[in-house]
Amino acid sequence: MSETGINWYRVADLDELAEGAVKKVIAGERTIALTHFEGKYGALDNTCPHMGGPLAEGTIDFGVLICPWHGREYHPLTGECEAYGEAVTTFPVEVRSDGIYIGVS
Repeated sequence: MSETGINWYRVADLDELAEGAVKKVIAGERTIALTHFEGKYGALDNTCPHMGGPLAEGTIDFGVLICPWHGREYHPLTGECEAYGEAVTTFPVEVRSDGIYIGVS
């Protein structure tokens, strides 16, 4: 573990995830929904807080990540669900010269 208490995991190549896409990745022992939205990457816990649906199997449409189980909508970078005042846990993301990294503590 680093001095900051965060371990960084390389989870994808720079060109692996198209704009507007979501993909399941593993960072340490965490399963994460990696998103690519408006040129930025987001890392959200893969479990929807509503009913446990797999967010990485959802889609990004009209600016929101839609859970495939019940359609709950989350911002693909912040994890916020405006309609219900809840949020998915998020993780820091770094774009480095050799790939996309996610920080997990």
